[in-house]
Amino acid sequence: MSDQDHDDYPEAFQEEYQGEYQEEARELLSAIEQVEDTLAMMTSVVSQLKEQVTAHMGGDDDTVEMSAEEFLEQCENVEGTWH
Repeated sequence: MSDQDHDDYPEAFQEEYQGEYQEEARELLSAIEQVEDTLAMMTSVVSQLKEQVTAHMGGDDDTVEMSAEEFLEQCENVEGTWH
């Protein structure tokens, strides 16, 4: 719906509609920011884990790229259980 579609509505309804729209927009922005923070934290954790695994393997020379599923299989932890 465009703003023109709302021209026929009473002013009080338009203000209420705008208020609800603003609140939903704020909630959506908050949820997006939480996802962004979570992804940043997860990226950091994954980076640290990669460094630890690389160090455990004896350095960067023998680094093997693998998927998460392959890594879990190597760890014999196919279910992905946290210990």
